Amino acid sequence: MYIDKTLCKNCLDCQPVCPMGAIKLDDKEVFIDYEECVECAVCLRFNICEESAIKQVDEIPYPRILRAVFSDPVTTHKSTGVAGRGTEEMKTNDVTHLYQKGKIGFSIEIGRPTLGAYLRDLDKIVRKVTAMGVEFSEDNPVVPLIADRKTGALKPEVLGEKVLSAIAEFMVPEERTVEFIQEMSRFLGVEIDTVATVSVISRADEKGIPGLFNILKTHRINYYPNGKVNIGMATS
Repeated sequence: MYIDKTLCKNCLDCQPVCPMGAIKLDDKEVFIDYEECVECAVCLRFNICEESAIKQVDEIPYPRILRAVFSDPVTTHKSTGVAGRGTEEMKTNDVTHLYQKGKIGFSIEIGRPTLGAYLRDLDKIVRKVTAMGVEFSEDNPVVPLIADRKTGALKPEVLGEKVLSAIAEFMVPEERTVEFIQEMSRFLGVEIDTVATVSVISRADEKGIPGLFNILKTHRINYYPNGKVNIGMATS
């Protein structure tokens, strides 16, 4: 994104709509702080500028384009074909059957709400969970960013890119669930310089009771249930 200074009237009407606070005023001139901008295009789609001074370049270069594909809900990830953060997450398990009995699905999201996140924080997370022996969901858009599958290191050129949100998805054996949550809670609280959310998914038993809840209760791990019904998506 950029501001056409020949059109801009320096009214600052656009400043409140930027979720990253990247639109700034300096020496009576409005500009976009490219370090803070995540290319989400909210300022452009909001149509707040009567002068049409907010514009997008014809083609965002790599690796900056990663900012758009992880932040702009109308930009599609080439690796997944999914817009926004590039993942349909665990909500589509009815048709993917990825999370089977004996495995707990995890996702770790960084950046939302309000703060955004640099991919160097994602790099720390992917390295950590790789060392813990997780099984990555291969249709997750984070996977193509991994340069070394043995260590989990991301491609070095992407580490300085800031995004609105990024989600790493993977599976952990059910018997290691509590150990994993406890270790990641300590890690995220110390090592990550942004907000992080850990989500889990597990299959319910024949009576529709998710056994994972009892495991978490036993170990006094707080959780917040979230159920979704995908009508017409279940398969026989």
